[in-house]
Amino acid sequence: MIRDKTHMEFVDRWAEHVMSVPREKWKAEQTAFINSVFEKAGHFYKRLEKSEKGRGILKRLKEERTKR
Repeated sequence: MIRDKTHMEFVDRWAEHVMSVPREKWKAEQTAFINSVFEKAGHFYKRLEKSEKGRGILKRLKEERTKR
């Protein structure tokens, strides 16, 4: 599958990058990426909270999380 191939190519490039630059540089890049993922998720949840249907979805997600 093309997506799998391109994903693995990205993983290979990232591994090469991590091995070729100082830890502080790639760590800062990775931290920025992870923080942006959490920020986007927060915005998504806030948008869901604005509608009745969205609140229902969030309620079901919360119930699923607590089952584990």
